[in-house]
Amino acid sequence: MEYLLVLLHVALIWMLAVATPGANVLLTINTALNYDRKIAAFSAFGVSCATLLWSFFGGSGLVILFSHFPQLFGLMKVIGGSYLLYLGMRQIYLTRKVKRLGELTESNQTISPSRRKVFISAFITSILNPKTGFFVVSLFSVSMPENMSAMMILAIMLTMASITLSWHLFLATAFSHESAKSVYARISGVMDYVTGGLFTIFGIKVMTS
Repeated sequence: MEYLLVLLHVALIWMLAVATPGANVLLTINTALNYDRKIAAFSAFGVSCATLLWSFFGGSGLVILFSHFPQLFGLMKVIGGSYLLYLGMRQIYLTRKVKRLGELTESNQTISPSRRKVFISAFITSILNPKTGFFVVSLFSVSMPENMSAMMILAIMLTMASITLSWHLFLATAFSHESAKSVYARISGVMDYVTGGLFTIFGIKVMTS
């Protein structure tokens, strides 16, 4: 019974955490708008796999290394922030390039990235996102019993990963719908700049937080 209460507590907290707008959510939405649901689903898989790894860090106690070695966490913030900054600047550069060449948005969308590339990009974005680490540290600090079995840790890992996957698959489906794409097509120029700007802001915020 205690295990069920712990899992319920984890599920409630993590549902709030995973739905909070951030780089992970933005990446999945942007992928769904620009490509299709199947491609965007691999973004969801990448984020959920990163969540699985983060939850393992939390359950095994490895995440405590960040408190004992703050320079390690600082390095992670620099790397993660730099990657988000790269994504933002790249988005802005490509948007300006497309506009300068006079290419149509539709023709640009036909060139889809590989599913592997989308998966890796989503995984890296999530695993290097210190915000995810903060949520995991907080979750394991307030929700976990002192003595956890390996089965309990595994159940928590699967719960967190399943919630993450479900939410991002929902985003992939909702924003790849034709109605969402038709709205995006009318404001794609502005939205692409906004997306690039948000990634850039997220990157700077991560490095300076």
